[in-house]
Amino acid sequence: MLAVMILALVGIAIYRFVETQLLAIRFSTENTIHRGSIQALAAVLNEEFCNLPAAEPNAILGEAHKFNGKSSDEVEWLTQSGNGLFTEASEGEWKATLILRPDDGKNTYTLGLLRQLPDSTSKDLNWLPLLHNVDAIEIRYFDQQLNAWLEKWSDGQNRPSLVRIRIWRLNEPLPYDTVIELPPTKLPS
Repeated sequence: MLAVMILALVGIAIYRFVETQLLAIRFSTENTIHRGSIQALAAVLNEEFCNLPAAEPNAILGEAHKFNGKSSDEVEWLTQSGNGLFTEASEGEWKATLILRPDDGKNTYTLGLLRQLPDSTSKDLNWLPLLHNVDAIEIRYFDQQLNAWLEKWSDGQNRPSLVRIRIWRLNEPLPYDTVIELPPTKLPS
């Protein structure tokens, strides 16, 4: 009977050890997937911002918003169709907006792209969700002339030299932070 009890205790200890390890692996895998998806988004935005149309005014614009006391900033830019905006099958210039939208019936938000052809009036037709369970997004623009970070960018003739994007995921205290350097461009006045 003593041997059976010892075997039972060893079995329970092994079961708890394996269960703990499986939970740790699941948490690590989910964390890696979340981090990878944000890094992939940052890489797409880096590519998009570095390839803004050279001679277009208003090629990048940004607005600062708050929703329920949290940052819900937006950035809008002009781009060509292609892999970065997942628009390979279409042609021409697009207007893309990185925007945070509330999920239906939930207290969570989805970060995604609102893609429009310049002559399109419907915004819902080209919504592309990218990241779920986003708590907030903060976008700042560095103006070299002022030597300061700005909450919004409305100068259609000039471009910021840097764009800083901070994304908070749900239940994560620290944001993912990336800074994108834009090529120097001064448009004709």
